[in-house]
Amino acid sequence: MDDITLMILKVVVSICAALITVYVVPYLKTLRQDKRYASLMDMVEVAVKAAEQTIKDPGQGDCKKAEVIAFVSAWMAEHGIKISQDELSQLIECAVFQLKLEG
Repeated sequence: MDDITLMILKVVVSICAALITVYVVPYLKTLRQDKRYASLMDMVEVAVKAAEQTIKDPGQGDCKKAEVIAFVSAWMAEHGIKISQDELSQLIECAVFQLKLEG
């Protein structure tokens, strides 16, 4: 009887381990990535608002964007987030568009 119980316990543990590996671990990774993306988007929005406040001269869009890229790139390096410069540029444009809609 003890051999059967031990065998059943091994099978149950193996099934649980497989389910955790297949479903729980990818789900947790997705949550972590979502949190990182949300943090990145928040940081881009803050940087865009800061650039809009500190650089007031008209026609300074490139200068503002360079400041935002520098700030956000440093923050990403600090937090181990890697995206392409094109993706970062798109996030900045999205934040600028959102800022213009708000105000």
